[in-house]
Amino acid sequence: MEALRDDRPVPLGGVNQRAALGFLLLRANTVVSTSELIRARWDDPAPPTARKMVQNAIAGLRRALPSDGSVTLRTVPPGYLLHVDPELIDVTRFHALVDRGRADFRAEAWESAARRLRQALALWRGPAMADVTETGTAWPELTMLQETRLAALEDCLEAELALGRHHALIGEMASLVDEEPARERLCGLLMLALYRCGRQPEALAVYQRLRDVLRDGFGLDPAPELRDLERDILHQHPGLALLRRTTPDVGGAEGSGAGGAESTDRTPGDRPGDVREGVAGDGRADTEERPVAERKRASVLLVRTRVDVMFGDSECVDETLNELARIIGEEARRFGGLVRETLGSVRSVVFGFPQSHEDDPERAIHTALAIRERIADQVSKALGVQIAVATGEVLATYRDENDPVPTRLSGTVPHTAEKLLTHTRPGSVRVCHTTARAAGLPPLPPADDLASAVGRELTLPPPVPAHPAATAGAPLVGRDRDLEVLRGLLGDVRRRRRPHLVTVLGEPGIGKSRLIAEFAADLPGPVLIGRTPPFAGGVLAPLADSMRSRLDGVDLARQIERLPVEAGAAAWCRHVTDLAADGPVTIVLEDLHRAHALLLDQVEDLTERFAQIPLLVVVTARPELRQRRTRWGCGKRDVTTLTLDPLSGEETSALLPGPADPALLTLVGGNPRHAEEYARAARDAYDGTPPVPGRLRALIAARIDTLSLPERAAMRDATFFPDGLRAEGVAALSGLTTEEAADLLHGLERRDFLVRWRPMDRSGEPAYAFRQPLLREVAHAQLPRSQRIAKHRRAIAWIATLPAGETDLLIHHYRQLVILNSPQLANDAAWQAHHALMDAERRASAAGAHDAAAR
Repeated sequence: MEALRDDRPVPLGGVNQRAALGFLLLRANTVVSTSELIRARWDDPAPPTARKMVQNAIAGLRRALPSDGSVTLRTVPPGYLLHVDPELIDVTRFHALVDRGRADFRAEAWESAARRLRQALALWRGPAMADVTETGTAWPELTMLQETRLAALEDCLEAELALGRHHALIGEMASLVDEEPARERLCGLLMLALYRCGRQPEALAVYQRLRDVLRDGFGLDPAPELRDLERDILHQHPGLALLRRTTPDVGGAEGSGAGGAESTDRTPGDRPGDVREGVAGDGRADTEERPVAERKRASVLLVRTRVDVMFGDSECVDETLNELARIIGEEARRFGGLVRETLGSVRSVVFGFPQSHEDDPERAIHTALAIRERIADQVSKALGVQIAVATGEVLATYRDENDPVPTRLSGTVPHTAEKLLTHTRPGSVRVCHTTARAAGLPPLPPADDLASAVGRELTLPPPVPAHPAATAGAPLVGRDRDLEVLRGLLGDVRRRRRPHLVTVLGEPGIGKSRLIAEFAADLPGPVLIGRTPPFAGGVLAPLADSMRSRLDGVDLARQIERLPVEAGAAAWCRHVTDLAADGPVTIVLEDLHRAHALLLDQVEDLTERFAQIPLLVVVTARPELRQRRTRWGCGKRDVTTLTLDPLSGEETSALLPGPADPALLTLVGGNPRHAEEYARAARDAYDGTPPVPGRLRALIAARIDTLSLPERAAMRDATFFPDGLRAEGVAALSGLTTEEAADLLHGLERRDFLVRWRPMDRSGEPAYAFRQPLLREVAHAQLPRSQRIAKHRRAIAWIATLPAGETDLLIHHYRQLVILNSPQLANDAAWQAHHALMDAERRASAAGAHDAAAR
């Protein structure tokens, strides 16, 4: 075991200190109890001073850790928590590379599978923690790690055999078989390699040795697959010959012939910037990388089942477990969760995939409570059920840009949920503090907050957040024109006695509800307000909710919810028609972008369905409504659409208490809700610009998730450039053609993520800027660090091809590259920066731009 700081070894002290650090690293970012550390170091009985020796070891480790806070070792009851970036640990990098290599292996992408698995195996320099295990320490984690290494090695060898590298592999495989003579898959691979090299007798001898080892040592015969392989070798079955691929691998390179020559990374027609999402381990552009990865916030719900062994027979238990699975599936769908694979007695539901929402923690909590309630009514006699919810950042990996659902989720959140389960009583729900804060639960008293490692037990659902319209007491700023349009349309309805549909569109927090609250505050006639619930609502929920806004409408609302869609909508229309007989009626249906498609059909046709009555229907929605219904309201009579624009800087300043910080106004981007959240964050002590508030980050991330994967990828690539970004630069980072990048940027402009800037050159090609700085920041943070490093390198390579005058942008990318790279790569980046800036100086001097070169 070795720790490095600035490429130099860090003294780790004696065996107790090294063992403690090793055990904490294997469980990084989770709480490890003192008793676990004692058991890991000493067999029973432990010495009387074991606890004191562990404390001394922890104290020594703290002195060895860096003082910059990048790695911290905290005392957290009942033990210790080592907080460290997982990417700094070789074991984490090994598992990540193995997972990606195996995904390519399953897809028969042999070239990329072999390369990634070799990168993973190259991290090994002998047995794991050999210096600790020398003392007799035997941890199950190390045994599992060694088994994973051997399995990855076998996958790698099989992939390389598929590429025709049998000649080069025989020596390595023979030595491995000598070390692991009973490993059947490894022996089978060596037999196949020997046979393909024309060494049939030696291949059969490997089988004979394996059979003897298994019979003498274990009383077993080789597996049927090995017996079939021996028979095929004896008969020289044609299926054993290497089948050359007639089509290129994922990266376009065919398998190499005998001799094990590595295939090229590029196809002949590749351009320097023609790469897809992902990078090789060294940061080079990688044409074979099809998977797309992004960082996202997710909530993970785990349900652990404990079956009462005294309950009935096996069939009864099976029926009960099936009923539990059905309940979990129904509640997950109701609240927008995704049921993942079952691991033993634990079932998992993920919230935030395939699309994130700003209220995923609340959805997870409501799902947990609903599952507990239904289980208590139906299956509690047979099962003891524990439920835990954890929220945090995960890395989602998609097979390619057309894959709608991630194939793999990684991160510490599932482990946090598992840790919570160990402290959860049967029949109860426990949530982490991140989930509790995000859901708006009140903080625990200071005395109870010390138990942060085990979260908090939950008995009641989180409070319902105040609707934006509840802030009607705040001044309405910058919406005079929109307010006058609404009042004018109501006057037309009153005069013409004809129904009219108004759709108010705007991004989250722009002030749609506040505008409607101001409009409806002093209307003389009835005003019915219905809201589309964010989750777990029926098709006609907004119509029923509008009836509940009247004291005499509760029974009618229940009736509407029980009826089929057509019948319920018809009953609602009849009641509204009766109300409008006495004068103008205003109906507000909020957040219709969440509504079911059947309800959208009903609302869009309201002006056609109603007779001549004085009725104004006002619908509020986010731009997603236009994505779902591109022709919303088109061809319908008496239909109007209002789109709320961002406020000006002066108007935004009027919403902020005290003098407005110009930097804060820039971040807010004219969004009233953003201004409110930042004003709240600014009240806390901070140095410089406040961080993005958690609520805003979740809100913006949910909006970004409404885009397709290619659109999201293009927007993240655009974050690497300042205002005035152009399609050429995005194409250089993404591997798209310039035309493809231009189409995606134009689509982002239509979706109000980007705005037109100005032509960058005489070609007249459009340039763009982000509509909001927050969009840029949140989108950029969703890229994994390895991809950010690779894309900065690609940006540098592209800028180097431009005329002189891009020195500032070049310096920016190099600075970010040095910041992002691990210490061993920082010097390399600085060396590249030195040479690139010298080239820039020569180009600038040639152009007479000496000032740019000096800068």
